[in-house]
Amino acid sequence: MGGYMTGSQFGVKVGWRAGIFLALTIGFPFIVYGLIVATGARGVGGASGALAVVAGTFLKPIFIVAFLISLLSPCWRRMRSLGLPGFVGLLAPFLFLMDWPYLLIVGTHWGVAFSLGIWKASAPLYAMIALAMLVAMVVASSPSDDGSPGERFGLVGWICGILAILLVVVALLNWGSMVLMLASIWFRPPGGRPAPMALPALVIYWSVLIKPFVCVAFCAVMALMTFMSRKEGSGHSPGGSETGGGPAMQSSPAASPGSSRVAFGRR
Repeated sequence: MGGYMTGSQFGVKVGWRAGIFLALTIGFPFIVYGLIVATGARGVGGASGALAVVAGTFLKPIFIVAFLISLLSPCWRRMRSLGLPGFVGLLAPFLFLMDWPYLLIVGTHWGVAFSLGIWKASAPLYAMIALAMLVAMVVASSPSDDGSPGERFGLVGWICGILAILLVVVALLNWGSMVLMLASIWFRPPGGRPAPMALPALVIYWSVLIKPFVCVAFCAVMALMTFMSRKEGSGHSPGGSETGGGPAMQSSPAASPGSSRVAFGRR
């Protein structure tokens, strides 16, 4: 999915994507109002509300999916530039996806949540973790050599990997339980009872219970890895910043103060 990407390049690419999505989310009521005026539904009893629900149900998901797809390539390239497997970067759009109910109902008509059976959207912890991950990918420094992530971060890297796997499992359990609950409501026959949950109630309970602890632990270890990468990079380039299009280059022996060799040209 492309070559090397510096932190500043990644920040610019992801920043304008997130900015456009945020602008569309905040301005969605105005978009819906424009559709109501354009279609002449304003003033017609119930028509404007119905159009607002239809727009929120079908148009808002398009914005969410487009935003998540646009993050795939930059996150993959930046994670590879940090010396980690590219698929690890896909954790950020995955976590945004896990908070789709919150992203869907923010800025939309209340009838959208009511029609989909979303009675309450909890705090978007996964989306906040994803945002923190994007910031860490901007701030972190690329490795100065081709060493493996285990050699670079040691035990901290393994702990972060275990927490990432645990975070994915917990997110899938939360997401799966919500989808199954909504599906039992959507496809319930008139007058019938909701279908029983396929997941054990104890598993769902523990996944919800440990969710905030896993999120906090993952953020803490991720921040520590970012600090370690910056500390490592500071020993190879001034201020630890990335220069040029790749890792910092070592200074030439000819440019060292103690060298008697002339740096440019011949005598």
